[in-house]
Amino acid sequence: MELSKKQWIFVVILVLAFVGMGGVAGFIFAAVLSFVPAFFYLRSIRNSEEKDREPWDALKLAFAWGAVSGIFLAMVFNAIGISLLLLFLDQSESVSEDIVLILTVVLVAPIIEEFVKPLVMFRNPSVRSNIDEVEDGLVYGAACGLGFGATENILYGLSEEAVSVGYLGILAVVILRTVSSILLHSIATSFTGHGISKYLVEGQPFSIVIKYYLLAVLIHAAWNGAAVFSMIYGDDFGGVLLLIFSIMIAIGGLEFSKRKIREIDMMGSNVMMNQIRSNEVSKSWGDTSKWDEHRAAKNSDVVPKEGYTSPNLYSSENKTPAQEWFVNIDWKSALGTLFFLFWILVNFFY
Repeated sequence: MELSKKQWIFVVILVLAFVGMGGVAGFIFAAVLSFVPAFFYLRSIRNSEEKDREPWDALKLAFAWGAVSGIFLAMVFNAIGISLLLLFLDQSESVSEDIVLILTVVLVAPIIEEFVKPLVMFRNPSVRSNIDEVEDGLVYGAACGLGFGATENILYGLSEEAVSVGYLGILAVVILRTVSSILLHSIATSFTGHGISKYLVEGQPFSIVIKYYLLAVLIHAAWNGAAVFSMIYGDDFGGVLLLIFSIMIAIGGLEFSKRKIREIDMMGSNVMMNQIRSNEVSKSWGDTSKWDEHRAAKNSDVVPKEGYTSPNLYSSENKTPAQEWFVNIDWKSALGTLFFLFWILVNFFY
């Protein structure tokens, strides 16, 4: 993996800024805490594919884009977006600082960040050429989001409030974001990546990319909105419940993405194997009707063993809707949602 000259310039600028915020030791401490877990997340997502796993070189390019170019472009465009927002809101004297904060976090940041993070999937030939299966977009999108989230963890970990507490402050901020916000970036961008792979692999219209991009923006905005509303209007108890909810949703979202990758990967593998078997049968038997007759005659002589149960009894076709729902539900996300609803009820009545 090689970074471009522009990316090296971005790296130097970011490193100098981080060193100025927390010193050399603080920067190294925050960087290790941020990037080591991100690597293990990336490896776990990559290993979700059973067949034709993505090459590390291409994944590193996607990760580096999110960690360097994506974060730098997001900072620049966020600054421009916030300036335009303030210019527009200055015309109204009744707008409070809280409203400005909410609009910045819920509107400006998600639109810009979810746009810049997956750009490498279009721009880089090495990454784009490896997107040859539908599930690949989920993997590369997650890689972009993990890189972005890792660098953002350093930014928040070296904030003035965290640094004033010392290494424990940096540790607390980065660890909390490692099990929550970094996974948000991975999950949201994987949705956009899925739309991109549908466009590149299946040849669907470009509108599919826009649809999944808007879904990523919505997920990001909802996450940021919950956090900022809790910070402005909530209490300590509500903040703790929101933190628990956020962590469970993030972990549940990660597991959902990995499961989706496995399902699509196995679906593609089954289709491929069926095609291979069909070709082998055609070559060996010529007329497929002869093969069908042979197979029927062979199966008619088979006597099931005692206690044998037909696999069809366990197929999805024979499951009731309730059984299907119970098997497919993401219990981590469900529990997180229950905690969140409980928090809403507590704040409503008390």
